[in-house]
Amino acid sequence: MTQRPAREASVACFDRMEPQETDAAGTKTWITRGGNFLVAVSRVKPGGVLSRENNPDEYMVILPPGVEATITAGDEEIEAVAESLTIVPPGPSQITARSEGLIARIITKNAEDLIAKAWNAATYADGAPELAVLEPWPEPVGGFKLRHYPLAPYADPKGERIQPRLFRSTNMMVNLFVHYQNRRDTTALSPHWHEDFEQASLTLHGTWIHHLRWPWNANLAEWRPDNHDEVPTPSVIIIPANVVHTSRDVGAGESSLYDIFCPPRLDFSMKPGFVLNESEYPMPKIDETKTVTKGTLLSWQKSA
Repeated sequence: MTQRPAREASVACFDRMEPQETDAAGTKTWITRGGNFLVAVSRVKPGGVLSRENNPDEYMVILPPGVEATITAGDEEIEAVAESLTIVPPGPSQITARSEGLIARIITKNAEDLIAKAWNAATYADGAPELAVLEPWPEPVGGFKLRHYPLAPYADPKGERIQPRLFRSTNMMVNLFVHYQNRRDTTALSPHWHEDFEQASLTLHGTWIHHLRWPWNANLAEWRPDNHDEVPTPSVIIIPANVVHTSRDVGAGESSLYDIFCPPRLDFSMKPGFVLNESEYPMPKIDETKTVTKGTLLSWQKSA
């Protein structure tokens, strides 16, 4: 276990806090950062616009059920459907809402203008040395372009409760679980931790408990108690590296969960067929003399 003082988990419940951005059209945006990335969630109305003048690298856009948008990047334009993921290439881009609701963007820390606005920026004043360095994976097949993935075809309405839908880009990975109608079995939870990367869990429906247990180090004054607080939605939590965690939904109705990692997880990527768009995004060259454990990102070498 780590001997560093335990990093705080960042929890943002959007309807209980002021947004970090509000534009003339009334679009409100809440920005929460991790060590290598940020999650920007915007409450939009039809015609609302989210622009990036010259984003330095790829980013992802999540449209939940009921929200549609037109996304442009360079000379490309797509009509993004509700319940979808879109990977946006580097450079100028624009998202224009066609309906009212929430739009989530996942963007790396290279977007310095946004990272500076995060409400929890002070949490990462030390640069998060415990995390793997953010290094881009090889460029996608066919080059950088808009890549749109409607999610409905990947859901089995009669399947298991937990249905992962995993996608990656050159710099991040997201697991967009099929929405839950039934609550999780409390005798089958999955407490675990990640040694050198964080996990963001974005929840847009239902009520969640993110069970957290921090490791002990040599200084008793730095120990943190376990956390089992109920978290309303919409919300996001940044779970620090080395913190034992598992999540469960409580109450009635539908619930949703999107797990975010940056850079992409190597352990998931090494499972053939697990990443749904793996044919579009090559993996880096692997150093086979090292071992991949708990999703560590330190055991690969960039291709020549």
